[in-house]
Amino acid sequence: MGLLSASEARQVGDLLAGMAKEVHVRLYTQRLNCGGCLDTERILAELAGLSPRISLEKLNALTDTAQRESDSIEGVPAIIVSDGTHNRVRLYGTPSGYEFSTLLSVITDAGSDKPVIEPATSDFLAALDRDLVIRVFVTPTCPHCPRAAVTAARLAAACPGVRADIVEAGEFPDLSRLYGVQGVPRTVVNEKLYLEGAVPEAAFVRALSGALPSLDSLEGPRDLLSFLDAAGE
Repeated sequence: MGLLSASEARQVGDLLAGMAKEVHVRLYTQRLNCGGCLDTERILAELAGLSPRISLEKLNALTDTAQRESDSIEGVPAIIVSDGTHNRVRLYGTPSGYEFSTLLSVITDAGSDKPVIEPATSDFLAALDRDLVIRVFVTPTCPHCPRAAVTAARLAAACPGVRADIVEAGEFPDLSRLYGVQGVPRTVVNEKLYLEGAVPEAAFVRALSGALPSLDSLEGPRDLLSFLDAAGE
């Protein structure tokens, strides 16, 4: 018996049927010390069974160490979604609840042959002169988390200089403590900029545009939206 009901499977299958390109999904999993790995394997296997355009590769994080190190994987379960040419969009944790919708959005974005980012975002990424690591902490019960997570994933998919790590906060408590997560979604950019809550893609990019020129001079964490406030946005 599948995790999705028959009607849910039909709806998801219809959504995936709209993809024009093949999507490569790489899953890092292990049997020891990973409470969410088995469920994540089952979820991805079920999705792959609903679309011939999804290519699923399953790796063991304990034995496939060369590839794991190449992908800079920090824990399991970990999912990389791409067109097969990069490893910049990663999801850590079991994609349940609202995070299942995030996974679906990331997959269908990767399979789209049409632009999924706004023109202003494309302009921002084309002019980007530094690498960005965007971490978005989420939980399965948070209805606002998918917006923040998908925005980060779209920027990473569109630009070789951007990486997005979408982290299920409850499954990775050490990372959550390290990045000061007290509520979700919490977005952290290059260890210095943070954002509480979800904002539209355009506002996120405008804030980044205002923040990046002074990023190196920041002495401590800074609220990303303060760069919008200063501009009177």
